[in-house]
Amino acid sequence: MNKTKPLKRAAPPLGAVVSMVAILAVCLQFLPASLDYIIAKEAIPDTFVRRMYPDYLSVWAIIGIRFTFGLLCASVQLNMLLFGSSKLRTVYIRPDSKLVDTTIEMKGHLYLYPFTCWSWIVLGLHFLLSSYVTWVIHSHARASPPTWLLILTVCLWKIAAPMTLLIGAVVKYALWPATRKKYGPDHNFKARNPLLQHNANILMALTELLFLGGMPLGSFQNITLAVIYGICYVFFSWSTMKHYNPETGPAAIYFFMDTTIGWKHTVSLLVLVCVLMLFYSVFYGVEQMASNSGFETHVGIFISLMLLACRFRD
Repeated sequence: MNKTKPLKRAAPPLGAVVSMVAILAVCLQFLPASLDYIIAKEAIPDTFVRRMYPDYLSVWAIIGIRFTFGLLCASVQLNMLLFGSSKLRTVYIRPDSKLVDTTIEMKGHLYLYPFTCWSWIVLGLHFLLSSYVTWVIHSHARASPPTWLLILTVCLWKIAAPMTLLIGAVVKYALWPATRKKYGPDHNFKARNPLLQHNANILMALTELLFLGGMPLGSFQNITLAVIYGICYVFFSWSTMKHYNPETGPAAIYFFMDTTIGWKHTVSLLVLVCVLMLFYSVFYGVEQMASNSGFETHVGIFISLMLLACRFRD
């Protein structure tokens, strides 16, 4: 039985802070060059009205599909914020962790805290903005919306799209098995909204990449955007550990975000940054492959990645 006493605070290890700040500083050095590339090459009308299969999909169809994807993301997230209520039981690394096992009642604004929800919102915002921008360009004889809006929409894609594969793989191969091992088959990952956020996100991103307009990741240097986003979430996670269940002290909704396990937390974060970069590379590689192949290859890539990254049952 866990006899850990509640902590008053759970400050991250110095090594974790130094490593995250150092990586962030390096990324910020390369960010201006990445933005210059986006402004010059990608934040342009042609990016939004391009079609992978112009003989089969009209621009209006692409606008409708993008809007539907964005509406799905918005409706799921709003449903969770307004009506959602679930029990999230923590999983920690024992005996290293000093955090108390607890059950977090997820409701209201707490549904904005998981990394999955962050990325779901970013993906949905991209699709809503992308549908609007595409509509403006197509219905007004390629009139260009404000440059800042084009840049924002493209940047949201570069952040959200690779995260879909990352989230799917982490849930399928790490979080789902760890939770099932500790609590058995009665766990929250099988609920409707988590299943959508861990699987439909991949379906939507791959559909855009392989069958709609092929929204680009572009230059590999744009990986800085994804890494900066990931590190921002780490800082957010550190700052909100006391928000979940005050009676039992600080808590972490992901076992690898437990700041009390010392050097293992630092190593976990570095591994996660590497994994994030790996999945960005995978998505970038899929984009390059898709740009030089036909429909059969696109379908094969789609099915393969869905099978590798999605999970629907124990």
